[in-house]
Amino acid sequence: MDRAIPKQYIFYGWWIAFTALFVNAILSGPSFGATGLWVDSLEREFGWTRAQLSLAFSLGQLEGSIAAPIVGFLIDRFGGKKIALSGAFVASLGFVCLSQVRPFTPGLSEWNDPVIFYAAYVLMMLGITLGGWIPMTVIINNWFYRRRSLAMSIGSVGFSVGTFAIVPALAILISPDNLGWRNTALLIALVFTFIAIPVWRIIRDNPEEIGEVPDGLGMSRTEDSLSGQEILKSSREQDFTIGQALREKVFWTISIGHGASAMLTSTMMVHLILAFKGQGLSIEMAAVMWGVSMGIGGASQIFGGIIGDRIPKRFALCGFGCLQAIGVASATLVQSIPVAVLFAIIYGIGFGGRAPITTSMRGEYFGRRSFGKIMGISAVPMMIMTMTGPIVAGSFFDQDGDYARAFLLLAAIGFTGSLIFIFAKKPIHPSLKSRSKVPVKN
Repeated sequence: MDRAIPKQYIFYGWWIAFTALFVNAILSGPSFGATGLWVDSLEREFGWTRAQLSLAFSLGQLEGSIAAPIVGFLIDRFGGKKIALSGAFVASLGFVCLSQVRPFTPGLSEWNDPVIFYAAYVLMMLGITLGGWIPMTVIINNWFYRRRSLAMSIGSVGFSVGTFAIVPALAILISPDNLGWRNTALLIALVFTFIAIPVWRIIRDNPEEIGEVPDGLGMSRTEDSLSGQEILKSSREQDFTIGQALREKVFWTISIGHGASAMLTSTMMVHLILAFKGQGLSIEMAAVMWGVSMGIGGASQIFGGIIGDRIPKRFALCGFGCLQAIGVASATLVQSIPVAVLFAIIYGIGFGGRAPITTSMRGEYFGRRSFGKIMGISAVPMMIMTMTGPIVAGSFFDQDGDYARAFLLLAAIGFTGSLIFIFAKKPIHPSLKSRSKVPVKN
């Protein structure tokens, strides 16, 4: 057990949330956020098609759908901290491999030419799965109860911060006039190795390690301490096992709805910068606009976290998800900076507000006991859908020469998926169902 950390005025769980923000920002910015930049660089150097290059992202998502349940079980078994540490090193190895990408069949033009890129991207995504979203979310879920949505919004805002702060800088560094894409990939690999320092020094898997309870109510007056213990007891009584959660229809409703929105996110990550470039913006300005949308998304994530703690999450998710879908549709109209800014506002608000609530909703509905497994298994349908979106968009581009048809089709799917959140009502714990069936003696 770790040495107890001295109690402070600020609940230690908030330090956990902000550390998660930092880790998610550093890991996700160069990988998820900058996918379009890597694709553009490889397309220019090797002449590979958009569909070929998009397949790398989709293979990464396929790997994630296979690895996520395993990662969830490992987190519940060994704790999120150890798993996150391993993820940083795996992601670093992935970027080292990216720096060495070359055609698999030099001198020929074969479908499998980008296979080294595929392998590098699968390693990168495995590292992100191990080191980022799933373990950080599980740890935050352990530390919070009443303020879960707000805490998760802080952690998840790292994805937006990473894209906003890192992607425009990478667009400059990747240029052949500067570091170039190979040296930039090596620089990122070096940075990733330093992620282990804050993870090891700050992260604790749960508040009980330092004599705390969720939300830190055990720190203050006797009444609050009792309240904290009551919350802890109540949360444990509401915990679902993984088997119980899988038998609830709402588990799959959330997973499919989340997947429909996440499919839009993955498609924008891979293709938006390329789409804006084809519609008249420079590659640098396209990267800036993508970064701006994520900056707005970051602010919206905090807003979404606050909203998610105050109104039913299913209604908030429906509204934010529909707005994200409208943003994707509006991307087809972008031919100037003002319209690109309008896209950034609409998409950023929708994506950002939705992101933390989809995760905190699972924590509220299913508790802490098996949250790692629940997150891992619920990620499977989500990642299958995120795998599909970029391939569809890349294939449509290769046929049409633009992204209009693909973006409109995917926006319609995302909009429909967001509507089903309305039906995602909180499940009744099986133990409470059984109690209600016990006949009352007269």
